[in-house]
Amino acid sequence: MNVEHRSYRWMWVFPLIAIVGFASWRIFFRPAPEPPVSVAEIRSREGTPVTVFRAELLPWEHWITFYGKIVPATEVSIAAERQEYVSSVSVDVGDSVGKGQVLATLDSRTARERLSAQEAVAIEMESKYNRLKALQAAGGASAQEVESAFSAAQNARAGLNDLQTSFSRLRISSPISGVVTSRNVEKGNFVSPGQVLFRVADLAVLDIVLDVAPNEVGRITAKMPSRFRTPAGWVYAEIKRIEPLADPATGLFSIVLSAPSGSGVSAGQTIEAQIRDEREPTALMVPYEAIRQLGGDRVVVYVLSEEGTAVEKDVTVGNTSNGKVRILSGLDQGDQVIVKGSDRLFPNARVWVQEE
Repeated sequence: MNVEHRSYRWMWVFPLIAIVGFASWRIFFRPAPEPPVSVAEIRSREGTPVTVFRAELLPWEHWITFYGKIVPATEVSIAAERQEYVSSVSVDVGDSVGKGQVLATLDSRTARERLSAQEAVAIEMESKYNRLKALQAAGGASAQEVESAFSAAQNARAGLNDLQTSFSRLRISSPISGVVTSRNVEKGNFVSPGQVLFRVADLAVLDIVLDVAPNEVGRITAKMPSRFRTPAGWVYAEIKRIEPLADPATGLFSIVLSAPSGSGVSAGQTIEAQIRDEREPTALMVPYEAIRQLGGDRVVVYVLSEEGTAVEKDVTVGNTSNGKVRILSGLDQGDQVIVKGSDRLFPNARVWVQEE
């Protein structure tokens, strides 16, 4: 019994000794770990990590971006034509008005008195002329007297017409249908000829006025397509006119677009717009990141060779659109252009192509 018990005990001892021995070997005799491989060593062995883009002929469009403001296509300033006190104001900013609607009236008491007096003079002068003309037929008045009376009657009638026109100007009315956008008068104010009292705009027809730098306005023609951004997306428009003179205050030119009705924009909004100055069925293009600007005007790209090295090629570039640059010369269709990593390259450098 004791012998059997001791044999079981030795069966546990031998495995324990083996485990302790293995652990000691791992601690004291395991081989030293290899040092980590440096980036420089990887590059020397594999090459600089890069991504490539196959240069292809694709449809090309270039749009120039501008910013501007939505304005009414028609807006008029309504000014006083007489010097007088304001007797009434019947509209306010935001009110809709019709063509010919009265917006305000000026004090008419003095003008009415002068008009009544002139009407009496005109009636008297016409009556005198008619009497003398009748007398001339009976031999009781000379031709000279009749001619003088006729001239006086004509002058009186002309004076009455002038006063009637002046009297009508006491009623300040709108020449268009629209909305009152500005009111600069109150009842009791004393106004003078030329003083702007109201502004009225037709908000049904809107224009987009773009600010354009002098170096860009010469590239634009009235036939170029245009579009502007709305919350619902791009809306196409037409160039209405290109202003020939720059704003003296800013030095910028204005290009005016016609906004189609129902575009979802409102007067006063600032807006982004674009004008297309280039469109080609096919053009060679590469990502902008592939372009390297060297000293002076020299521009290059790196192309992957069959040997896995970077070949430097001088290129002529055009405009940029949506992150792509149009290549005018220097590249061939199908060239493998190096994009990411190109800033770390030099001619004939080894490269390691990575997946995007």
